[in-house]
Amino acid sequence: MMNFSRQRDIMDPAEFVWPVHCVGVGGIGSANALVLAKLGVLELHLWDPDTVAEENIPNQLIYEPTDVGKHKVDAAAETLRRMTGVTVHVHPEFCTPTTRLEGVVVSGVHSMQARQDIWKAVKQNALVPLYLDGRLGGEICELHTVRPSNLDDGETYEKFLFPDAEAAALPCAARAIIHPPAILAGIVASQLIRWIRKERYYRRIVFDAKTMTLLTQFERKGGA
Repeated sequence: MMNFSRQRDIMDPAEFVWPVHCVGVGGIGSANALVLAKLGVLELHLWDPDTVAEENIPNQLIYEPTDVGKHKVDAAAETLRRMTGVTVHVHPEFCTPTTRLEGVVVSGVHSMQARQDIWKAVKQNALVPLYLDGRLGGEICELHTVRPSNLDDGETYEKFLFPDAEAAALPCAARAIIHPPAILAGIVASQLIRWIRKERYYRRIVFDAKTMTLLTQFERKGGA
């Protein structure tokens, strides 16, 4: 059992009752899972059909060389349980539009099609109070924070959903290095804490780690 006494004046894990679904546990999702478990989330669901490859080790925070060849969800679950004691459920697949989700959903997938599938599963889903969609391109981090049952939030988010053919040529897995997903995981945790404390959160955050440029948009009143 982890001792959270030093963080309780910022975020008390006892105040957070939702499970968290991390869809994708590659560069973005592996960092998210580790940070959220350390933050005090007590139940994590990990979704990803991929296995750990050698080239994942330098830029995906949670994996070790001995994990090569294992399913990412299994390797991540082993590490999370050993380090934090968090309850982890593994799903060696991605979400589909008909996947039943309940709790906070955090996306860290590579393709816009996968994001559209996740959005269909959470949109107007009263059992999903918050959806966070993380994106990476080189050293640029982007995070969308959405209350799926809020029509205005949903309409704003859908402006940033488009076909893969219209996406930038740089995929999330290309030119990968460790610091952008680590930064993005910190931003995810910050947004989650804001939401738990019923503080204002940002609908869209873009941070360029190369130029140290931060852009925030659509600040709204949040609430758990």
